[in-house]
Parts: sequence; C-alpha cells; structure tokens
Amino acid sequence: MCVIEGLKKSTVVRRPKDFPSTSNIRVADCDDAVVYLLAPMSYVSIVDCRDCVVVVGAASRAVRVERCHRVTVIAASKRLRVRNVRDSMFHLAVQEKPTFIGDCSGCTVAPYNTFYESLERHLAIAKLEVKKCTMWNQVVELGGVGVTSTDEKEITENEKKSACELAPENFAPFIVPFRGESLDEQDTGSSGSNPTSLTRANPFFIDDAYVFALDLKVKAVASLRKSLRDADLSDERKRELQATIQSYFKDWLSSSGAMRQVYELARIERGDTR
Repeated sequence: MCVIEGLKKSTVVRRPKDFPSTSNIRVADCDDAVVYLLAPMSYVSIVDCRDCVVVVGAASRAVRVERCHRVTVIAASKRLRVRNVRDSMFHLAVQEKPTFIGDCSGCTVAPYNTFYESLERHLAIAKLEVKKCTMWNQVVELGGVGVTSTDEKEITENEKKSACELAPENFAPFIVPFRGESLDEQDTGSSGSNPTSLTRANPFFIDDAYVFALDLKVKAVASLRKSLRDADLSDERKRELQATIQSYFKDWLSSSGAMRQVYELARIERGDTR
C-alpha cells in the first residue's frame, strides 16, 4: 500500500520507481492538490478529497472514489466505482461500466483526455487493452438520491441522474507536464531511451463529436493568432497589445491557482523534495 495523504495546496508525482505494479494506492484527505500517478498499479482509492486533480496512469483492477467534492479524476482502469461524490469530473478509459453508488450529484463523465510518454507501456503492464476501454459513458446508477434500493433493475429513468455526459464543446485535453527520463527513466532504471516505444498522443478512441469540437477550438485559436500577427499596428501599439495580453494571463495564473502549480512543477523538476 502506498499512501498519499493530507496534501494541501501542493503537487506530487509518483513514478514506477516509487512502487511495484501490484501496489494499491490510497489518496486521502487532500485539499486543492494535484496528484500524478504515472505508473502501472493494481488498485487506486481516492477518499475524502476536495478541489483536487488525480491522474491515474493505468490501474489493472479498479479506481474507487468516495466522499469527495469537486475533484477531477483522469483514469485508465478496468473499472470505476464512485460513492457519495458530488460536483466532480471523470475523464475515463474503462473496460466495465462506471458505477455511481449512493448520494452522487453534479458529476460528469467524459472521454480520457491526456497521455504521457510511458502510458502505453504502463497499459500493457496493467493488461488494459485500448480497444476495450470504451465504456466511459455507460454509467450504472445504484442507490442514488432518493433511492432506497441497491438493485440496478429497480432504478427507473425518473430517478435523479448521478452523472451526465460532458458536452462536446466543453471537452479539452489535459497536459501532463513531465517528459522522458525525468518521468521514469524508461521504467528500467536505464538512462537510455527508445523513441519507438513512446506514447505521443492519447491512445484511446474519442467520439467524433468531441474531436470535432476540439478541432473548432484549435481553429479558433489559430485564427486569432493569425489576426494578431497580420494586424496593421505600429510598433508601439504592438507592445501595448502584448503587455495587455501578458497582464491578463498573469491575472489568470494568480486567480486560478495555476501560478502555484508552475512553481511546484519547477521544484519537482529540480528534484527538490522539501
């Protein structure tokens, strides 16, 4: 058992060197934290967390989420079990139908939306086949709000839904900010690299509606950049525009908490564990 507990406003990353692939991982009582579990593992439990992001590389057995509020879980796993969780997002690649149990509300399910360079090797170790991990939106609801029975057959369509599908226009990729040797030394302890074994894109199937919506966003950004590049502005006005954009970006970094994550990621990259 590997335990990550009591994180407050911080970021941690765990790699294959930190635990064997048969390990059970517990993330508990964390608040406003980002946890990267970039490794193959057996079982992951996420309990009593708030305002957190947890990235699960490859769990061979299951991911269990309990008594959490406003968490984002990105997970490749055989199955997902969610109990008494509210206002949370689940980006999934799972082989079995995700199950929501008990008092769950305000939750959203969506396709898996990230990758890192060792992901496909970790999926193979966890015996997760990409072509079978397609059940992310086949939600099973058991004992939801106002429901006393735990028999799936007795739950009607009129009961309050525990989780709904993410609207395609709200879909966006999540970037894992670790690469190459600094990630896991190629899982072997060697400093060498094998470029042919690297994962360079999300390996899981994404429905056409989400791909189309993401393409529209990419085109919109490209159009805006082209408009700014081609704008007939004096050098002084260009400097003013650049300063304005940078100012808004810095304000967003500060208000969103992303600035803190940038500093934490830099510390992790330097190997500073204080």
